[in-house]
Amino acid sequence: MFGLFKRNRAVLVPDVPIELKTSIEIERPADAVYALLDFGDERHQLRARGNEIRVIATDPPEYRLWYDLAPDLNFLFRVTEAVPGRAYAYTASIVPPVGRRLGSHEAYSIEPLTDGRCRLTFVNTVTHVPGLTEAELADEVGKASLAAANSLTKLKLQAERGIEAVESFEREMGQRQG
Repeated sequence: MFGLFKRNRAVLVPDVPIELKTSIEIERPADAVYALLDFGDERHQLRARGNEIRVIATDPPEYRLWYDLAPDLNFLFRVTEAVPGRAYAYTASIVPPVGRRLGSHEAYSIEPLTDGRCRLTFVNTVTHVPGLTEAELADEVGKASLAAANSLTKLKLQAERGIEAVESFEREMGQRQG
């Protein structure tokens, strides 16, 4: 009888990275999309929108991003693969850490299609603090999924319609004032 009043204990999940994968078609050539991903390119999507990206190491290439929508955070990236027009990947961390996320490995593969289009496939492998419950992990997966969808939407908009389309999207989503 007293067992009826016991609280259900949270179930802990194994401490393994989660992997999210999605693809999107973009009405631009593979080389143009690659330039938006490459931190070393002046056309990088965030640099082109006025954010600051600095080289902090060269072998392997490492970059630091100051993002205007998160001015109190530093975003650090170490490039792990760079094949122009085909693939770009990096490890990413945020300083100070945000929530339960410790870091990620973000990999983009670009497949040229006909008529100057390409398919971009994004694989995000995210590592979290140990000891998450099922509910906490589900929350983190939801946040990472939303962030990936948001990021890919902005990338597609910028590639196809320009910076102004991204800024309009950010205003519509409440991410930017004005």
